[in-house]
Order: sequence, then structure tokens, then C-alpha cells
Amino acid sequence: MVQSAANHEHMHLILTLALVDKVHVSTLDALPHLAGMIMVMITLTILWGVCAFTAKLIQILMPPAAPTPVPVTEAVPTATNTIPPEIVAVIAAAVATAAGTKVRIISIKPQTSSWEKAGRQSVLGSHRIR
Repeated sequence: MVQSAANHEHMHLILTLALVDKVHVSTLDALPHLAGMIMVMITLTILWGVCAFTAKLIQILMPPAAPTPVPVTEAVPTATNTIPPEIVAVIAAAVATAAGTKVRIISIKPQTSSWEKAGRQSVLGSHRIR
């Protein structure tokens, strides 16, 4: 009799699992997930709009200042200074653009370091020659 009760419970569990397996899922069951996804998209769109509005507001309230020309000091030509004046002008313009108007270039010298040569030798020496 004890075994019969255990078999009966076992059969009841199998029938319950079989019924659960046959549950039909409709498209209405996906609505909460769809609503959540739409809510996230709406929230992101609102945040994007707030950022765009803030950027426009800052542009209106704080117009960009007119750039003032920075005087370029000529590099004094010496025996060790072999940088052409065009390169000096380009470097000065890049510094003025990146750093602003309160910058003065003191000197521009070519890099004469043995570290550069050692790095090149290390890279070239690491390749296998066939």
C-alpha cells in the first residue's frame, strides 16, 4: 500500500509537468517586456534632448571668444638649430590653438637624444632576417 501511494504521487507529478509543458504563450504575455523597452527608449530620447538643449543654451549664453593672435617669436638661428622657419610657424600655431593665448614659446630645439637611436635599433634588431 505504501508503494502504491508513492506511485500515485509520482504519476501525479508527471501529469502536472505534462500540463505545464503544454501552456500556450500568447503575444499578450510579451507586452510588459515591450512596454519596458519602449520606456527605456523614451527615457534615453528625453536625456538626449536635454543634453542637446543644454549645449544650444550654452552656445547662446556664452558665445566663443574671438581668437587673439599670438606673437610668434623667431627662433634665433644658431649652428645647432636646423629647424626651418615654416616648421617653427606650424609649431607655434599648434601651441596657440591647443594651449590658448596666454602661452609664449621660449625655444624650439631639435631632439638630439641617443634614446631615439637606441629605440630604433631595438625594433630593427628584434626582427628575424630570413
